[in-house]
Amino acid sequence: MIKNKNILTAKQEETLKIIRNYLINTGYSPTIKQLSNDLNVKSLRSVSQRLEALERKGLIRRDKFKHNGITLLENLNPGVPSSTLQVPILASAGCDAMQVYAQEQYDQYLTIDKSFAKQAKDIVAIKAVGNSMVDVGINNGDYVLVEVTENVSNGDRVVAIIGDMAVIKRYQKTPNAIVLNPESKFGNYSPIVMKEDFKIFGKVLSVISAGNKEEQEYTYEKIN
Repeated sequence: MIKNKNILTAKQEETLKIIRNYLINTGYSPTIKQLSNDLNVKSLRSVSQRLEALERKGLIRRDKFKHNGITLLENLNPGVPSSTLQVPILASAGCDAMQVYAQEQYDQYLTIDKSFAKQAKDIVAIKAVGNSMVDVGINNGDYVLVEVTENVSNGDRVVAIIGDMAVIKRYQKTPNAIVLNPESKFGNYSPIVMKEDFKIFGKVLSVISAGNKEEQEYTYEKIN
């Protein structure tokens, strides 16, 4: 796996937004105490951990000997295109069975490198539920980046909408039906054979491993 430094957790994105607003509005970066108040976080160490994560990802630089010592390593000029974009997390999709509804949720975003969007026009993130796709690196709790399109080919990993529910599977078109295949050597997972009442929502581009720790850096892996 390759570390993607431009994937941020929700807490890191929130911290970066506050720093950016301070610099735009006052010309100065916030102190740790100011960040603590604005983030409603009592522990100064928790704020420092967020700053350390942003620094590792090359988004800020800190001078620990200055009171307002945070430098934002991005262009604040809105006329200059950023190298990142925000992708909405739309819903969850079941990798085991069809127990998770495809409900749109726009209250969360992932920040990704724009290189993901060079060929894809419309990208969203969907949280995977279950382990029926573990053989291609999609584990329970991971996020998949999906190009919203119905134009898919045999062998593509897709998000399909069946009724009101979403699943992540490998797409296979046969003369008589569409087969949505699981990809796991473990567990009792069966293919889903479809003829009607189903729609291809999009093609899976890559998987973002969320890991187990809240502040762990995301990694990504391309789905072949």
